[in-house]
Amino acid sequence: MASSVVIITLDGPASAGRDARLRLIELEALWSRFAPGSDIDRLNTAAGSPVPVSRSTITLLQTMVAAANATGGRYDPTVLPALLEAGYRASIDDADRITTLPSGPHRSCVGMSEVHIDGDASTVTLPPDVAIDPGGIGKGLAADLVAEQLVLDGAAGALVSIGGDLAVAGESPQGHGWEVEVEDPHRPVDALAHLAVPAGGVATSSTISRRWCVDGTITHHVIDPRTGVASTTDLVAVTVVAPRAWLAEAHATGALLGGRGQVLEYAREHRLEALAVDVEGRVLTTDGLEPTLTRPILSRPIPSLREEVRS
Repeated sequence: MASSVVIITLDGPASAGRDARLRLIELEALWSRFAPGSDIDRLNTAAGSPVPVSRSTITLLQTMVAAANATGGRYDPTVLPALLEAGYRASIDDADRITTLPSGPHRSCVGMSEVHIDGDASTVTLPPDVAIDPGGIGKGLAADLVAEQLVLDGAAGALVSIGGDLAVAGESPQGHGWEVEVEDPHRPVDALAHLAVPAGGVATSSTISRRWCVDGTITHHVIDPRTGVASTTDLVAVTVVAPRAWLAEAHATGALLGGRGQVLEYAREHRLEALAVDVEGRVLTTDGLEPTLTRPILSRPIPSLREEVRS
């Protein structure tokens, strides 16, 4: 999943780490758009025909529909054609792994209403001109599934983090919850906040983690479904705490797209705790997370991303 992975169990069986690792490898092989023959790859190249997929992929597609509905369409996995047009074709950790779609025009940002999921038959049908990319939902859902399975397999508690999308289940080493650091997007070596997470998920959406240059212009991977191009949000990162990691990931993207002027309103509307950082390094947070900050909310502005790129 082009991400570092952390797996921690509390009083888990000796095989817990190995089993979790194998399960994540299996899910990546099913869900990656960069893996030839994956369920996602076969769906995107099926030209409108029903595709038999694994039960795990049925769960993923159902979760993608739920995420799109929860965010009012701000999470939209049908942005893939726009993402490819913007230049994000190769995997960030292997330039030889490239996403290709069948020839012909493709629609972007059309939502999930035309995607047919047959749970009984374990098949999924995409319109012939639509392609999907799970995006961060895949990481969040994988973290949820593996953390829950570790507890079912005998661990008292478990934490699974995939590229910062983090899920916890069962008991925690400390009574107040698992201790989690939120990275400062402008100063990655520094912690912006320290959270105590007793259950659920934490995820961060950022315009910094996947960036590239096209014709001398820096762009990023967060496509705004309302415009079909890379978002012009004035936020660089939003971290959300939610009941599940996949839901935290979806809402982190939804809140990021709203920009500085809407991020806290979005969080309150969806009853979330959130922390956001804008391009100048200023921090905004819901009331529940303000005590977790390691530096004041009205911090000294730092050079903008545009200035950092030029330097």
